[in-house]
Amino acid sequence: MPTLHDIQRGFTASLLGGGDGAIEDWIVGEEFTAAERLRVYRNSSRSVATDVLRMTYPAVDRLVGREFFDMAAERFYVKYPPGSGYLNEYGCAFADFLSALPEAAAFCYLPDAARFEWALNWAANANDAPVLDLASLAAVSPEQHANLRFVPHPSVQLLELEYPADVIADAVIADDENALTAIDLASGPVLLIVNRGPNGVDAQRLPPGGYEFACPLFAGGRLGEALKAAGPDGAAYLAGHFVNGRLTQFYTESETRDG
Repeated sequence: MPTLHDIQRGFTASLLGGGDGAIEDWIVGEEFTAAERLRVYRNSSRSVATDVLRMTYPAVDRLVGREFFDMAAERFYVKYPPGSGYLNEYGCAFADFLSALPEAAAFCYLPDAARFEWALNWAANANDAPVLDLASLAAVSPEQHANLRFVPHPSVQLLELEYPADVIADAVIADDENALTAIDLASGPVLLIVNRGPNGVDAQRLPPGGYEFACPLFAGGRLGEALKAAGPDGAAYLAGHFVNGRLTQFYTESETRDG
C-alpha cells in the first residue's frame, strides 16, 4: 500500500500530465472512472492557473492574443506549477519564461512588459507597513545623517527595462491604437520605480540620477553614499520617496534594523 506521500506525488504527476498510472488504483470510480476524475482535476487546475496568469498579465495577454497566451500559460504551468494555494504569488517567473519561449522571439518587448506587470502585481499584494515617521527622522542629529540607512516599503520594486513597457502596457490596456503606433521601441532603457503608496499602486519613471540614488538607498546602503551617487538632485529624490510612502524605517550603523 502506498504512503500518503506516494499518493500525493502521483496526484501531482497526474495534474502535470505525467500519467495516471501511479494513482489510478487508489481513486474510487463509482459514476466516473478514476481517469475521468483525474481529468477533471487536471483541467480545472490548469484553467485556474491560466486565469490567474491572465489577470496578472492583462497587457501581455492582449499583446499576443488569447490562443498564444493559453499556449504559453499551459507550458508555464507544466514547468512552474503553483507552489502554494496563495495564487497571488503565482507567475513570478513568467517574464524569464517568455524570454526563453521560441514562439515569443518576435515579441522582443514581451518579457519587459511581463516584468512591469509583475511589479504592479507585487506592489498590489505586498504586505502593509507603516510609512516612515518624519518627525522621528528630524530628531536625528546632522552628524549622523550620512550614516542613516532606510528600510523600503515591501511593495517597492526597481526596474531597469530595455523597452518602454510602461507605455506599452498603458496603451494596450486602453486599447489606444494611436498610442501604440507612436511607441518607439528604441527609446529605452527605461528606469522605473513601482510601489503602493498613498494613492494606490503607482509606477514612475526615474532619471538616471534618480535610479542611481534609489538602488543603494533601497538596498540598505548609507544615505551619504546614495546622495554622493545622485549628485545635486539627491535631496529632491529623497523627498520624493518620502512623499510617495516608499520608506518605512531608518536606522544607523550603531543600531539594529528594528531600532
